[in-house]
Amino acid sequence: MAASQPSQDQLHLAHVLGIDISADTFDTAAARLLDGVAAAIGYEPADRSSERQRAFAESLGQDVAGDSKRVASAKIGEALLSKNRSAIESLDLRPGNRVIRVIQFEHAGELRSFEQEFIVSSIQPNGRAFFKGGNGQGAWPTQLRKPTP
Repeated sequence: MAASQPSQDQLHLAHVLGIDISADTFDTAAARLLDGVAAAIGYEPADRSSERQRAFAESLGQDVAGDSKRVASAKIGEALLSKNRSAIESLDLRPGNRVIRVIQFEHAGELRSFEQEFIVSSIQPNGRAFFKGGNGQGAWPTQLRKPTP
């Protein structure tokens, strides 16, 4: 599942504003267009992506060094969605599946993990999986694995 392309409305607005969105996805184009008109419509003007955004994006295989915070955020969101969609496919994740949620954390300078088994009740359009009897508990597919038989 690929991210959608810019809409005709976005392409028209970009042409009027002289902004190139030809290589962008819908969400990245939206961020770039908002950057272009932000000051004129009362939004904060575009700021350069933050160091944290650049580092996180790099860990996802994205380069946002020359992008604004809005564009970087859109690209990061798309990369995360892509990773979660890939995880759904590779796990063949479906409601009713038994899964292990793996939570990693640092304690006393040491990386640790906590694992808990659940049954998937639903998978949302954004990729988030929710669990039966979990009182709203869920996980991103990248945090899941199937139990060994």
